[in-house]
Amino acid sequence: MTPPMKILALNWRCTRHPQAGGAEMNLFEQAKRWANEGHEITVFCSDPGRKHASLRDERVDGIRVLRRGGRFTVYLYAAIFLLLNSWRFDRVLDVANGIPFFAPLFSKKPSVLLVHHVHDQQWFAEFPIPLATLGWFLERRIVPLVYRRRPVIAVSPTTRDALVETGVPRPHIHIIYNGIEPTGAPKGDEHRGEHRMAYVGRIKRYKRLDRLVRMLPELRDAFPDVHLDIAGSGDAEPQIRSLIEELGVQSHVTVHGFVDEQKKAEILGRAAVFATPSMHEGWGLSVIEANSHGCPAVAYDVPGLRVAIQHEKTGLLAADDDDFRQALSVFLGNADARRRYSAAALDWASRFTWESCAAETFEVLRIGSTSRTARLDNNLPDLAA
Repeated sequence: MTPPMKILALNWRCTRHPQAGGAEMNLFEQAKRWANEGHEITVFCSDPGRKHASLRDERVDGIRVLRRGGRFTVYLYAAIFLLLNSWRFDRVLDVANGIPFFAPLFSKKPSVLLVHHVHDQQWFAEFPIPLATLGWFLERRIVPLVYRRRPVIAVSPTTRDALVETGVPRPHIHIIYNGIEPTGAPKGDEHRGEHRMAYVGRIKRYKRLDRLVRMLPELRDAFPDVHLDIAGSGDAEPQIRSLIEELGVQSHVTVHGFVDEQKKAEILGRAAVFATPSMHEGWGLSVIEANSHGCPAVAYDVPGLRVAIQHEKTGLLAADDDDFRQALSVFLGNADARRRYSAAALDWASRFTWESCAAETFEVLRIGSTSRTARLDNNLPDLAA
């Protein structure tokens, strides 16, 4: 039995942050399982303010959560915290959200880097050019240098390949997929037959929700009762709301904002198809979550999503906007196709669990060095099946 360990995880946000997403779910779902096994887990993250988190520091699911700083200053606070307190911990898990916390510069403790995806050109879609250039430079040049002798976890093969392109040694990288909570969703033949589409995730410019909204007028011509449910929030939400009004499709779209798990399950359970027009993802956790509700997915053929979606089995990958719209029409208008894809989607989603994700990540943390973790075998779902 592994002796209890003290693990410090550094992450941009906590689950109470209004813009929390897949990275936060990934960390906290794993961390609470480590805590349940008797390990002492601390998460250091930015502070969303008392409106969202009533306490600055608290214990959640057995995890000690410390909140300091804002969107950018959290990195400074984390560096100070590491310098003063890293001696208290056995391992450091450094979660990169664009850029990591550069834990090896401030602590001698064994550290592991967790990367969801390499942002590359996304920097320039989200930030002003000076800030985007800095982020791009840090990600492409400094991160590989700082972590060249540290184990790295990637959430998908596409993330691994992108990391290798930046200079991270391939043998140091371990692919560990996100998990999902089992939903017990019914098989696809029980879908109500509604012409509903769903998007669940952050509303950011690189998610390209504007493309999806612009498809509604044409889809409305074919399916007069078509409806798009958008669940989530983000800094691009005002632009999306304005576009909906500009196109006159208000009666065909509901922007729910942030939703709880019950509401999310309701949205995904009613949807004939999950639509995600993102330009790039590390993996596509939202796709697998939709699949777990028996909902097939449509996306562009881009990194991450081309792995999360089994083309022509659990969903469809589109080459361009016309392909995307036609793929949506398949699931909105063809009940037989919807049932067939739904059954495959449910089977695909069942392969991903938080238990296996947490166990694999913990093993990398426990070993704590590239020379030893390089011998670990990844127990990955069969992506070719």
